Amino acid sequence: MKNIILVLLTIFLLLACKNEPKKDANILNTTSPKYETYNYSGFTKEEMYAFHKHMYEGGNWTVYGDTERYFYLNFSEIKNHSRILKSDIPRILEEMPRDDVKHFITPADLKKGGGLSLNDYVQQVEVNGLIIIHKGKIVFEGYPRMFPTDLHINMIITQVFVSTSIAILENRGLIDTSKPIDHYFDDFRGSGWEGVPVIDILNMSSGIEWPLVDTYELNIDPIKGLATLKSVKSSGTEHQFSNADAAVLTLLVEKISGLTFRDFVEQEIWKKIGSEYSALLGINTNGTSVSHADGMSTTLRDLAKFGLAFTPSGKKSDNSIISDAHLFKIQDVNKNLKRSRDVEDMKYSSYQWDVYDDGDFYKGAHGGQGLYISPSKDLVIAFFGTANIDRQRNQLDVISRQLSKSGLFDLE
Repeated sequence: MKNIILVLLTIFLLLACKNEPKKDANILNTTSPKYETYNYSGFTKEEMYAFHKHMYEGGNWTVYGDTERYFYLNFSEIKNHSRILKSDIPRILEEMPRDDVKHFITPADLKKGGGLSLNDYVQQVEVNGLIIIHKGKIVFEGYPRMFPTDLHINMIITQVFVSTSIAILENRGLIDTSKPIDHYFDDFRGSGWEGVPVIDILNMSSGIEWPLVDTYELNIDPIKGLATLKSVKSSGTEHQFSNADAAVLTLLVEKISGLTFRDFVEQEIWKKIGSEYSALLGINTNGTSVSHADGMSTTLRDLAKFGLAFTPSGKKSDNSIISDAHLFKIQDVNKNLKRSRDVEDMKYSSYQWDVYDDGDFYKGAHGGQGLYISPSKDLVIAFFGTANIDRQRNQLDVISRQLSKSGLFDLE
């Protein structure tokens, strides 16, 4: 009889735990969150097995839809990585949900989901998670297709961690961004990089070709691999997206600081923003940090805390990482470097960010990831997504811009 009771109790506990949020050793004991969960239950065992079978058989993760979302949320199972340790003193953000934000009506002319409330949009369109922070407080947070504690791949959003690292060293007088990159790397003399100022690389206008194969990932010495790339136009004259620019800057951080990029980000950024969870950073087989492609994997809240560091609320911190000089340099754009057209506003490239005329700036990434910051409104919007099998992604970049201009976040 005792055995039967024990079996029944075990079954009851298993059923009760089936839909529990994903647990992690980093989880903090806090009060019940006010975020929208939308009853997300995660991947089934069959879905997990199917993905790993797909990868084992030589499949690519860039297949879009739920298979790609599995990769975004389980990077540590699939690719080489290092761990960036969390803060010793986590910053716990106050939660003050606002109905006017939740019910904000999205622009009617979106490719999909136009005219829906923000809350309905994130449920119906390809959104994994969305968080909005105003004046240091969370005013909206929802997780329709991930758990709040999931480490989600950031991809090239990581490039603004690189530019922030450069700015930190610049503020300490250790890097002069007006000097050519070959001033710091002898191997670049006589190469396409010779004479290219660091500032032009920061602004994604190095003029260096963007190779189809990342030769710097295949070499034991990444600098020698990067030195083989050719110049295709004068630097500082035109925006040209290139992963090579971020790769060079990452190596510059390591050379000047004497630390690996992982260690630098951990010591100078991740611990100082009050991160609640450790992050992951992709690395190549040669040990090079993949800050320019796979990048970091973080929780959404911790990514938003990084964005918060650029706002008045974040800069009040005793461990502030963003100087007034750094913020000024981001917003003091080179008007030659027009990035693209977004709604009616022209964007420019500066310090690896896309910058608007009013000083707001944004960084987006493959599949629907984004970080939007408005220092003048003390506003941060961060989101994760995965494009569907038709390669349609969310348009939270457009929605973020409209939210910033809506008047909901104007400061008194």
